[in-house]
Amino acid sequence: MKRIERLLGLMKQSGVNNLLLTDPADIFYLSGFTGSTAYLFASSEKTVFFTDGRYAEQIKTEISRDIKTVIVKTYGTSLCELAKQAGQLTVSPKCPLNLYCMMEDSAEELLIDSKDLVSLMRSVKDKEEIELISHSFRVAGEAFKESLGQWRYGMTETEWAAVLEYNMRKRGAKDRSFETIIASGERSALPHGNADMRVISAGDPVTVDYGCKFHYCSDITRVVYDGSDPFVLEIADIVRGAMDAAKAVIRPGAVCSDVDKAARDFIEKKGYGVFFNHGLGHGVGIDVHEAPSFNFRDETVLVQGMVLTVEPGIYLPGRFGVRLEDTVAVSENSCVNLTAVLEDYVYKIHQR
Repeated sequence: MKRIERLLGLMKQSGVNNLLLTDPADIFYLSGFTGSTAYLFASSEKTVFFTDGRYAEQIKTEISRDIKTVIVKTYGTSLCELAKQAGQLTVSPKCPLNLYCMMEDSAEELLIDSKDLVSLMRSVKDKEEIELISHSFRVAGEAFKESLGQWRYGMTETEWAAVLEYNMRKRGAKDRSFETIIASGERSALPHGNADMRVISAGDPVTVDYGCKFHYCSDITRVVYDGSDPFVLEIADIVRGAMDAAKAVIRPGAVCSDVDKAARDFIEKKGYGVFFNHGLGHGVGIDVHEAPSFNFRDETVLVQGMVLTVEPGIYLPGRFGVRLEDTVAVSENSCVNLTAVLEDYVYKIHQR
């Protein structure tokens, strides 16, 4: 309930009389509900949780008794009735279009929470959240290290991904954070080269971008390479330098776009600026992509408790690419590396 109380305070400051939340991650953050389908209505007068009969038992252990729960037969009917009773209703910007259109006919006025208040709350993590994220990283790191002894040249990218995901699952991970990226050889020049049936051979640089989820996500990128071409290692050193340059800027009061610029300037000075073609990073939490972001547009001022990725890359089309990624928590004076469980950035498999 403390988070709901904080939300109500932000709503009052923003002149928002009520708010209907539709995103499962927002609802988990505020209520602790882990199911996939529910809606949460918050106002100064009442907080109402809507779900269906599939979760009737689950909510007994996950939802506070201070929150009124309603088991619905059809969501559309119940939420349209809510909109009608509210008169003026504010909805999350994540509200599905079909639901918005249904309620638009029932409410006197349907507004959108343009500030996305819950996302603003979620962008700053408390100590408990950071520990949950840290646990996810510890598991992901241990799984990676075990996989180094199981991966073999001659296996496909998909097989490498399956090994890594199994090693996370057997340690209790509830899910992967996103579709695992295993991109080898020339495919490593694809920033989002999801694993396919390409066979990995000795001499291939392999980008491994992955994470697991324990309610909160981890997100790590490392390179697996046998070191046979010094040029690949030279590019990896440049990318590592860009990462370090960005980390040196991260502290409370720094602006997100300036962090992005620090990494970009480093790579440009080395002559590879045109080959770094994406933003530097993004927030991580319940979702693997959250606010704020490290890019040239984001003017968010960092505060202690924000958790973001730092993931510069250089991609040489038709040859190879290197991306390295740490996730950091903004601390009192700088930042803490949550990815320290993997202390190296370029690894070799333990090929027998």
